[in-house]
Amino acid sequence: MNPLIDEFEIIEKHYKTLIKQGLDNLPYETGGFVGGKNGQIQAILPTFNKDWDVNKDVYTLHNEDIQRAHTFFHKHGLTYYGVYHTHPNGIPYPSEADIATKQRYHFIISFKEQEFTGFNCFRIDNNVPMQLPLVVISDNGFQSKDIKNNAIQNDRNILSDEDDLNKRMHNILDDKPNKYKKMKPKDGELNSDFSTFA
Repeated sequence: MNPLIDEFEIIEKHYKTLIKQGLDNLPYETGGFVGGKNGQIQAILPTFNKDWDVNKDVYTLHNEDIQRAHTFFHKHGLTYYGVYHTHPNGIPYPSEADIATKQRYHFIISFKEQEFTGFNCFRIDNNVPMQLPLVVISDNGFQSKDIKNNAIQNDRNILSDEDDLNKRMHNILDDKPNKYKKMKPKDGELNSDFSTFA
């Protein structure tokens, strides 16, 4: 079990990103997950409202979302801290429904009349919210990874490889030659006894 955290830090870029997400989704609730190390929020994972079609006014998660968040943060060597979400017309304080989720930490961003009013974090001890300091720190010394853009680039590489393979297959079917790039042996041994003849 992870030790209790008495203060959180969040880098300025993540702080601004979460506020922007809230503003972009007004007047509806939105949210996601935060994770990091030693009380420092180093990663955010925005998610869609799972009950968007039914109720846009309440941000809803499913157990699968929470499990995916745990897996995501673990994969990146980080600790899962909890859920962040917005209160579009309320105070940045956990509601009874928030507390009932049994999440240890809650990060709540509030707005009133389309204006940002606060970003607070709480630890829930015996169903009682205790506000913790949330310190915004400089981005200096931090590098961001945009996993979404990396995934798009990987998709482009896959499509490029797929296009190349399709082109080669059509060349074979049309009795056209394929040109292959000559590559050096991977192990650097030029006198290998490997043969392509059977």
